[in-house]
Amino acid sequence: MNKFILIFLLLTSVFLKAQVPSATIVIPSSTICTGTSVTFSTLTTNTPTAFSWSISPTLSVTALPDLNSSFVSFTFGRPGAYTATLQVSNATGTTISTRLINVTQSAEAIFNASLTSSGFPTQLVLTNYSTNFIKNYWVFSDVPGLAGKDSTLNTVKNYTASGSYSIMVVATGTNGCNDTAYYKFFISDSSGVTAPNIFTPNNDNTNDIFKPIARGIASMNVWIYNRYGTIIASWDKVNGFWDGYTTSGQPCQSGVYFYVIEAVGFDGKSYKIMNNLTLLR
Repeated sequence: MNKFILIFLLLTSVFLKAQVPSATIVIPSSTICTGTSVTFSTLTTNTPTAFSWSISPTLSVTALPDLNSSFVSFTFGRPGAYTATLQVSNATGTTISTRLINVTQSAEAIFNASLTSSGFPTQLVLTNYSTNFIKNYWVFSDVPGLAGKDSTLNTVKNYTASGSYSIMVVATGTNGCNDTAYYKFFISDSSGVTAPNIFTPNNDNTNDIFKPIARGIASMNVWIYNRYGTIIASWDKVNGFWDGYTTSGQPCQSGVYFYVIEAVGFDGKSYKIMNNLTLLR
């Protein structure tokens, strides 16, 4: 009788052991990049009823939706070696599975874009502040295919027509851990000229020059007169300005002056603007 009991107990032990769940951690790619959410899943046997994930080290790691799901999405804030651990269990028992993870630092695409004017023609000045990249290139929406790629670090692009545009910078990182950044802008489809009515040429780097604001202007002529009708400054270019000095280099006194602006836009529109200008020192 004891012999049968022993055999029964052995068979029961084998049966119970066969019901203990197992799990294999699965990740979608062998390359994991910082700042990118990666979903860890699992292949299991014997129907686990409870899951518990952990990552070591835990610094700069976030997990969603939680650590007690059958899958979890980890985002790593720092590069390096990590260990992912998954514990699965049911009423029969518990199994622990681990996997080593290597995380690569991602490139970070950052840049500044600045238009020199609100209308056309204009220039877009691009300054690249990207980090952790091997190489980078700009992609311009108005230039198709490979011709639209510019691999210089900082660049300037000319625009001679109105419309909606976009640019993208691609920062290429190690192991394909790349990043992109975008900028969209609109260039006005009509010309225009405005001018301030006061300026203060006192060398404080604020409002020190009189300069008409031109949008989509092809040509411009400007004359500055004193109260006696004498021309004391003039120019014949779109980006000209008056610094408050005479043509002989003498500072003009505070007071009211008179200006005339004649301009023609790229859209064919003509302008003639006459108005007073106050100079304050």
